[in-house]
Amino acid sequence: MELTMKQDYDVKDFFKYLGYPSGDQPYWSENLRTLSVYCRGDAANLRALLEPTPFELADDRFVVQIADFGNATPGPFYDSGVVIPVRYKDQLGVNYYFEYEDQPWSVAFGREVWGYPKHFGEIDLTDSEAAVRGTVTRAGRPVFGISMTPQQGYSNDAWADMALYPHLQVHALPEANGPGFKAFEIVSRDTSKDFVLKRKTFGPAEVELSSVLSVNGVQLKVVEVLGGEYSVGDYACTVENGISTVLDDLLADGREEPAR
Repeated sequence: MELTMKQDYDVKDFFKYLGYPSGDQPYWSENLRTLSVYCRGDAANLRALLEPTPFELADDRFVVQIADFGNATPGPFYDSGVVIPVRYKDQLGVNYYFEYEDQPWSVAFGREVWGYPKHFGEIDLTDSEAAVRGTVTRAGRPVFGISMTPQQGYSNDAWADMALYPHLQVHALPEANGPGFKAFEIVSRDTSKDFVLKRKTFGPAEVELSSVLSVNGVQLKVVEVLGGEYSVGDYACTVENGISTVLDDLLADGREEPAR
């Protein structure tokens, strides 16, 4: 058998094999349902969690979320996670620090393309006039649970000033044959400019966090639950706003210097 190289091979064709789109492909999800529970944490605890990252803590409040992308054009999926306000140099934003999704392709898509730290999990979100509840489990083990009771006239003053965009993430590609990284970029992404809110309610909330939400022996702590909100709206990841922007490249030449 004669061995030959493929001629004029287009590397973008590899996305067909990977099973998820490239980072410049827009997508939409009508009637996106999102339950967000706002918490006050311990600043020292949050700083300890952020210690391995290039980010600085910007607020002692954080958000625990579950979102139903059941109408997403690439395919239905659930998203969930813990969002922490951070600063990178002079840029304020939030970092998805813990994140879980229920489809292998969506885990790989968000993680490999934009640097979201996604893991696979089983996710549920139910809503009624009486309550909105959501749970995340992994291999039968609880990760977190959140709930909110919609209440007319409930105030969101305790978190109304929190901006949940842009997302600031680390897009890192480890070396295939060494201990360092091939790429280590700080990226910013803001889809809020194209989101169309249809309705939103507020109310008292509850949260249960498990020890799964730990890094380097540090477990996420809740000092106070501030309340919750449940929203429904049309989500869009457009070319104009959904594609990430590289803010910084910590490996200017694309390769980490070896330790000496």
